[in-house]
Amino acid sequence: MATIGVFAFLRNDSGDVLCVRQNYPPFEWTLPGGRVEPRESPLGALHREILEETRCRIEVRRLIGTYAQPFADDLVLLFEGRILDRTAWEPTGEIAALGFFPPTALPHPMNFRHRLRIADAVAGRTGVVRVFDAPDSLLEAMPPV
Repeated sequence: MATIGVFAFLRNDSGDVLCVRQNYPPFEWTLPGGRVEPRESPLGALHREILEETRCRIEVRRLIGTYAQPFADDLVLLFEGRILDRTAWEPTGEIAALGFFPPTALPHPMNFRHRLRIADAVAGRTGVVRVFDAPDSLLEAMPPV
C-alpha cells in the first residue's frame, strides 16, 4: 500500500520558508510534515505533523500539488499554509533544528524533490502533478527548474 505524506509550505513576513532538519538519517533539511496515519485525514495529519515538528498552529490556504514516486510507492501532498501562532520550540528525537530561509538560499543538505516543491510554491503554482520516476541520485543530476 502506498504511503501518503503531507507537507506545508510556510513563510514568515519576510517571505522566508520554514524548514526543519531531520534528527535521523539522512539528516536532511525538509519542509515540515510527515506521514498520514491509518484512519487519519490528510489535513488532520498535516496539522498534527506541523504542531509536533514546529510547535506552530496553521491555517491551510491551498493545495499546491501532488508528487508521486511510483518506484517507492509514495505520494506527497504539498499545501500552502499560514502560521497562526507559535509556542516555544526545542529539538526532539525527530527534528534537530528549524529555521526560516530565503527561497534563493535554502539550507544543505536538502534533496531535489523538496527543492522542486519549494520552487513550485514560490512560483505560485497550483494543481501541480509531478511524477519522480527515479531515485534522488539520478534526479539531482537534472538541471534546476
